[in-house]
Amino acid sequence: MVLWLYFSGNLSLYIHPRYHLFTAVMSVIAVVAVVIGTGYQASRPDDEHDEHDSGSKVAFVASTVLSVGTLLALILIPPATLGTTTVDNRAINQSGLGDTQTVLDQAESGDATVFASFTVREWAGILRQTQDPAFFRGKPVDTIGFVAADPDNDGVFYLTRFVVSCCSVDAQPVGIPVALTGWENQFQEETWVRVTGEFTANSDARQTHPLVVTPTAIEPAEQPDEPYLF
Repeated sequence: MVLWLYFSGNLSLYIHPRYHLFTAVMSVIAVVAVVIGTGYQASRPDDEHDEHDSGSKVAFVASTVLSVGTLLALILIPPATLGTTTVDNRAINQSGLGDTQTVLDQAESGDATVFASFTVREWAGILRQTQDPAFFRGKPVDTIGFVAADPDNDGVFYLTRFVVSCCSVDAQPVGIPVALTGWENQFQEETWVRVTGEFTANSDARQTHPLVVTPTAIEPAEQPDEPYLF
């Protein structure tokens, strides 16, 4: 299964790309060891078999059927990315933002090319450092993510991605608030979208976000080949 994920390009849905080659090599070693072990077991002379062999053969057949069935199920059921269920269980922007000060410095002196390279992680990191509307003036947001509800604020959704340090078990959601009244009537949660706009002061004083992205456009987008950020 691991080798199938590796050669199909889907292994990054489970582990960080830095571990891909190591994991594939270890999987090859495991397959070779299983083949050798199975061949040795099958080649044992009859006089080496004991009274427990019938039970061992039943166990071997059962485990083989179970393993093959599991493998086929994993291959036939397409691998899926983490979604809003995981977001609900892990607070957005609590970790995974990286070196926010460096990103802030890049944004301070950046140009359109720099801003175009920013993902939701960079923008969320900048928000962690400053909430000054003047800082964001003239700094366009153009990035993609999936839609996740903000349970504390109506008319706002989080444009969200997962940051993976090692594997999907440690994936942390990061996101930026996007102001759009009635967004739930236009986009389902976990829908991937591209948002363009700019951070502005939130006009709704009842909300917990001092700044929100005021979008100029929100368009459906394809899930990236690498949906996680590393």
